[in-house]
Amino acid sequence: MTYQFSSVSKRIFRSEIRELLKWTRKPGMISLSGGLPDPSLFPIQDIIGLTGEVLTEKGFLALQYGPTQGEPEMLEALIQHMREFGDEASVEQVCVTSSSQQGIDLLSLLFLDEGAPIIMELPSYLGAVQAFRRCGADMRGIPLDEDGMDTEYLQSVLDKMKKEGKKPRFIYTVPDFQNPSGITLSLERRHELLKIAGENAIPLIEDSPYRELSFTGKVLPSLWTISGGKGVIMLKTFSKILFPGMRMGWLVADVPVIDKIAMLKQSVDLCTPSFNQLILAEYIRRGKMKQTIEKAIACYRPKWTAMLKSLEQHMPKEVEWSKPSGGMFLWLKLPEGIDTKEIFKTALEHNITYVIGHPFHCDDSGGNTLRLNFSFPSIEQIEEGVKRLAGMIREVLHK
Repeated sequence: MTYQFSSVSKRIFRSEIRELLKWTRKPGMISLSGGLPDPSLFPIQDIIGLTGEVLTEKGFLALQYGPTQGEPEMLEALIQHMREFGDEASVEQVCVTSSSQQGIDLLSLLFLDEGAPIIMELPSYLGAVQAFRRCGADMRGIPLDEDGMDTEYLQSVLDKMKKEGKKPRFIYTVPDFQNPSGITLSLERRHELLKIAGENAIPLIEDSPYRELSFTGKVLPSLWTISGGKGVIMLKTFSKILFPGMRMGWLVADVPVIDKIAMLKQSVDLCTPSFNQLILAEYIRRGKMKQTIEKAIACYRPKWTAMLKSLEQHMPKEVEWSKPSGGMFLWLKLPEGIDTKEIFKTALEHNITYVIGHPFHCDDSGGNTLRLNFSFPSIEQIEEGVKRLAGMIREVLHK
């Protein structure tokens, strides 16, 4: 049998990161690579109890098809959760998704044609790069500095595109504790970004998986809140603040956008599982979600401290790294000419893994960068892992 695959399928490649992660199963290996929550935080007993209650009291709803936009109880719970972190929205502005990755997928279907120009950060979330590339988007990357997306550079890119007769379909950003860099968009830059987007009538997609995981107690207002919900589409998920197994997220936008998203979702999966929604709605309603986030911060803060301290203690002076104040990741930049993919085998010989940086770049740059994760490994593994990584990099630098 000969299969004739679509042009879209030809734009999809195996994730280099997924291929490299198979080495994390090797005995004695310390992995600083995955973006996994610490499983000790999973509220297994709570979920067991709520599962029984939902089946007993609402089984006829939980096991049935549900509304595409989301179960009414879940929509109300999401509004409650957002309000606790400073964001206001109406039920009509929310659509439940199967994690925020589905939200990215739906927005790609809604906005992108082949060759459509978009703006995103450099580096940016790998899942977004993959989704936008699959659609054939013309991705324009904007570099980051310690305050987030360089808005002066952004303006220069938009001016150049205007001369070319092109206008971005949207600007995609992860403003809080960004994946992969850990960088947070400053308050001043948030206002500048909104001003630029507004003056050019370009929608902003605010991907916000980590905002709740602040280690300093400070959370900047979201782009959604600053804008009053005008021109901003927010993506949220419970994969990082609770657990990823239920694949539960949501999208917040103007009502016309939500209506379009709901129609697209009907053709994708009909609805997100009602069973999962009713369990998590009750979990939020009882205040359990907020407790879980507080536990996560208490768990991750000492790991974050240990990684930053270990980098300061062991890493060669030629290496630069970000200093996030929340989230799960930080970012290393090695001297130009060193390819973190090429030296990955050397890292394996030292029983240490990381995530290579260039797949996070829409322009295929970033060969000298890598991402480290501190949420999943133990403090002891972080300290030993950074020590091994620093030793390996020192060997490479002085060959």
